[in-house]
Amino acid sequence: MNGLRATFGLSMAGFVLIAAVTALSPKTPSEALGETLDGAALVKERCTQCHDLMRVDRRAGQDRAWWERTVERMEGKRTDLLSDAERNAVLDHLAGM
Repeated sequence: MNGLRATFGLSMAGFVLIAAVTALSPKTPSEALGETLDGAALVKERCTQCHDLMRVDRRAGQDRAWWERTVERMEGKRTDLLSDAERNAVLDHLAGM
Protein backbone atom coordinates (compact mmCIF):
# COMPACT_ATOMS: atom_id res chain seq x y z
CA MET A 1 0.00 0.00 0.00
CA ASN A 2 2.85 2.42 0.83
CA GLY A 3 4.44 1.67 -2.55
CA LEU A 4 1.19 2.57 -4.30
CA ARG A 5 0.97 5.87 -2.40
CA ALA A 6 4.56 6.72 -3.24
CA THR A 7 4.01 5.93 -6.93
CA PHE A 8 0.82 7.97 -7.00
CA GLY A 9 2.52 10.88 -5.21
CA LEU A 10 5.48 10.89 -7.59
CA SER A 11 3.14 10.70 -10.58
CA MET A 12 1.15 13.68 -9.35
CA ALA A 13 4.31 15.67 -8.63
CA GLY A 14 5.54 14.93 -12.15
CA PHE A 15 2.22 16.00 -13.63
CA VAL A 16 2.27 19.29 -11.71
CA LEU A 17 5.87 19.95 -12.77
CA ILE A 18 5.12 19.29 -16.45
CA ALA A 19 2.02 21.49 -16.31
CA ALA A 20 3.98 24.34 -14.71
CA VAL A 21 6.82 24.15 -17.22
CA THR A 22 4.37 24.05 -20.14
CA ALA A 23 2.42 27.04 -18.82
CA LEU A 24 5.58 29.11 -18.35
CA SER A 25 7.25 28.15 -21.63
CA PRO A 26 7.50 30.88 -24.26
CA LYS A 27 5.53 30.31 -27.44
CA THR A 28 8.03 31.58 -29.99
CA PRO A 29 11.80 31.21 -30.50
CA SER A 30 12.16 34.99 -30.04
CA GLU A 31 10.47 34.82 -26.66
CA ALA A 32 12.70 31.90 -25.68
CA LEU A 33 15.77 34.04 -26.36
CA GLY A 34 14.30 37.01 -24.52
CA GLU A 35 14.33 39.13 -27.67
CA THR A 36 12.06 42.12 -28.13
CA LEU A 37 9.48 41.46 -30.81
CA ASP A 38 9.26 43.85 -33.77
CA GLY A 39 5.61 44.89 -34.04
CA ALA A 40 6.09 46.50 -37.46
CA ALA A 41 7.63 43.32 -38.88
CA LEU A 42 4.85 41.22 -37.36
CA VAL A 43 2.20 43.49 -38.91
CA LYS A 44 3.91 43.20 -42.28
CA GLU A 45 4.22 39.42 -41.99
CA ARG A 46 0.87 38.48 -40.46
CA CYS A 47 -1.59 41.16 -41.59
CA THR A 48 -0.57 40.91 -45.23
CA GLN A 49 -1.60 37.27 -45.27
CA CYS A 50 -5.15 38.56 -45.82
CA HIS A 51 -4.85 42.19 -46.99
CA ASP A 52 -2.32 44.82 -47.98
CA LEU A 53 -0.67 47.32 -45.67
CA MET A 54 -2.56 50.26 -47.19
CA ARG A 55 -5.60 49.01 -45.29
CA VAL A 56 -3.60 49.21 -42.06
CA ASP A 57 -2.02 52.57 -42.92
CA ARG A 58 -5.43 54.16 -43.58
CA ARG A 59 -6.26 53.57 -39.91
CA ALA A 60 -3.14 55.26 -38.52
CA GLY A 61 -3.95 57.41 -35.51
CA GLN A 62 -6.51 55.07 -33.94
CA ASP A 63 -6.10 54.44 -30.22
CA ARG A 64 -5.06 51.14 -28.64
CA ALA A 65 -8.63 50.19 -27.68
CA TRP A 66 -9.69 50.49 -31.32
CA TRP A 67 -6.76 48.36 -32.46
CA GLU A 68 -7.46 45.77 -29.75
CA ARG A 69 -11.00 45.31 -31.09
CA THR A 70 -9.70 45.11 -34.66
CA VAL A 71 -6.94 42.61 -33.87
CA GLU A 72 -9.39 40.52 -31.84
CA ARG A 73 -11.74 40.44 -34.85
CA MET A 74 -8.88 39.36 -37.13
CA GLU A 75 -7.81 36.66 -34.66
CA GLY A 76 -11.40 35.37 -34.75
CA LYS A 77 -10.99 34.78 -38.48
CA ARG A 78 -7.56 33.11 -38.21
CA THR A 79 -6.74 30.90 -35.25
CA ASP A 80 -3.16 30.99 -33.92
CA LEU A 81 -2.44 34.24 -35.75
CA LEU A 82 -0.45 35.76 -32.87
CA SER A 83 0.94 34.63 -29.54
CA ASP A 84 0.20 36.86 -26.53
CA ALA A 85 3.63 38.52 -26.76
CA GLU A 86 3.30 39.01 -30.53
CA ARG A 87 -0.18 40.48 -30.05
CA ASN A 88 1.18 43.04 -27.57
CA ALA A 89 4.03 43.98 -29.91
CA VAL A 90 1.58 44.40 -32.81
CA LEU A 91 -0.77 46.51 -30.68
CA ASP A 92 2.10 48.70 -29.45
CA HIS A 93 3.13 49.32 -33.05
CA LEU A 94 -0.37 49.95 -34.39
CA ALA A 95 -1.35 52.30 -31.56
CA GLY A 96 1.88 54.25 -32.06
CA MET A 97 1.39 54.87 -35.79
